[in-house]
Amino acid sequence: MKKFLIIAFLVIVGLGIAYLTFVIAAIKIVVGAVLLGVAAIALLAVWIMWKNRD
Repeated sequence: MKKFLIIAFLVIVGLGIAYLTFVIAAIKIVVGAVLLGVAAIALLAVWIMWKNRD
């Protein structure tokens, strides 16, 4: 019985670590997408300003 409890505990810990890894990765993807959007808007603004100078 003790062996089954240890195995169950390790499986639960493994699932918890996998879930946290997924959540952290999802947060990083969202932050990266937002920063990429901000960079694209800034690049577009610079390009428009550069085109208006001509």
